Amino acid sequence: MNGPGVTLSLKEVERNKTSDRTLITYSLHADGLPKDEIYTLFQIQLNGSVLKNIAGITLDPSGQAVCAGPEGTCKGEAPNDPIDMVVFAGKGEPKRFALVSQDDDQTRGFESVQPFPNATTDKTCKLESVLGTPGGELTFIQASGFAPNAELTIKSQSYDEKHDYTAKADADGTYFSALLPAVAGKKSGKTVIEVKSASCSPKLHFQWGENSYHLE
Repeated sequence: MNGPGVTLSLKEVERNKTSDRTLITYSLHADGLPKDEIYTLFQIQLNGSVLKNIAGITLDPSGQAVCAGPEGTCKGEAPNDPIDMVVFAGKGEPKRFALVSQDDDQTRGFESVQPFPNATTDKTCKLESVLGTPGGELTFIQASGFAPNAELTIKSQSYDEKHDYTAKADADGTYFSALLPAVAGKKSGKTVIEVKSASCSPKLHFQWGENSYHLE
């Protein structure tokens, strides 16, 4: 979804623990976006809704998103004040952002970050679950580090419900799928998933359903 040659990145600045959650601050950086345009920052929620976050953003010479201060741009505590994005999240929850030009809505960059990933590794391979809904009723499975086009055996289990199937890694050694882990008659539970190849077999679990979402 990025424009041609565009890369958006979030760099963690700090973490602060409050009584009930951890606040993570990110700075926003863009490579390949014109520096003479004005942008709006949007956040894409888990339910698919889009929130307008900050308008009037510009990029400094290094590509960092700032509030420059002149008319038509956002204003910070000082000229060219870097944008501080403060978020909180649950385990495996993605935070998704889009930086879009205000003039034509066509120049854009997208980025996603997981402040608290639910991930495991085995040898060169990494496996992680990503929330698709707050309760994990839809969960995305992402894996990387496999041999190009490797044959994969995927096993998942929720309660006594088991699913075994085969797939192939992509040419870059990655694998992606979407799971609906819920079991009939159960309000919540745990799913265990393993993605196995000839060289590695990462395995992890995630919670889903009622009361499964908790801020870290």
